[in-house]
Amino acid sequence: MHDWYQSVVGQALVETERALVAKALSGRFGAHMVQLDTGLYDPLFERRLYGCGALVTQLDNTAACPVVRSDPEALPFEPESIDAVLMHHTLDQCDNPYQAVREAAMVLKPGGLLVIIGFNPFSLWGARAALSKPTQGVWRSRFIRSGRVADWMQLLNFELERHEKHYFSLPYKQPEWTRHLGFLGRIQRFMMPATGAVYLLVGCKQVAGRINSRARFRAPGVLDSRLANRIVRSRYNGE
Repeated sequence: MHDWYQSVVGQALVETERALVAKALSGRFGAHMVQLDTGLYDPLFERRLYGCGALVTQLDNTAACPVVRSDPEALPFEPESIDAVLMHHTLDQCDNPYQAVREAAMVLKPGGLLVIIGFNPFSLWGARAALSKPTQGVWRSRFIRSGRVADWMQLLNFELERHEKHYFSLPYKQPEWTRHLGFLGRIQRFMMPATGAVYLLVGCKQVAGRINSRARFRAPGVLDSRLANRIVRSRYNGE
């Protein structure tokens, strides 16, 4: 994936995704931000918005931010310790996509943000992936339906803030093809907005209020108090 991200079409897609992440994180700040990387080796988020931003990757790299070696299905963070998690095509590449979303839900704080970017199977890119050999670069990605991922998020108590499709460019490496046939992408965006090459899902972690198991202090009733007993005795004695 790293080599593909450095290609002309890969760089164009990454720039679009960088703008999508900036829009999703606009107006939000936090202490800890984590990006689950699939070979880009470069943070898509603005590091100034978070006190500490890190890449979680399976391979060593020279990213310009802290790098954590880990699988997305087993994140090495304390529960409810992260403010935002960005999954950059993580579900397209990992072995257990649902477990990866579940891990993100576990490490996010209540009110934390989960941003997921993935390839849309109902697009020209998805059609090319279905017709390509499974060993050919990016086309061996999983291409999970975004509605399925949204169901996972809602099952894990996320409130969806965005569910969008983006990037209507043709899936070809030759830039001249994209330049000459760019009008087709504009027509596709207008007439078939659900067929963008990538989907964007943004969810906020919702946690129900916990019920305090401790017994609350209850003031004794009037008839149970010493004063009440004294009043009863005084009336009985004719005082």
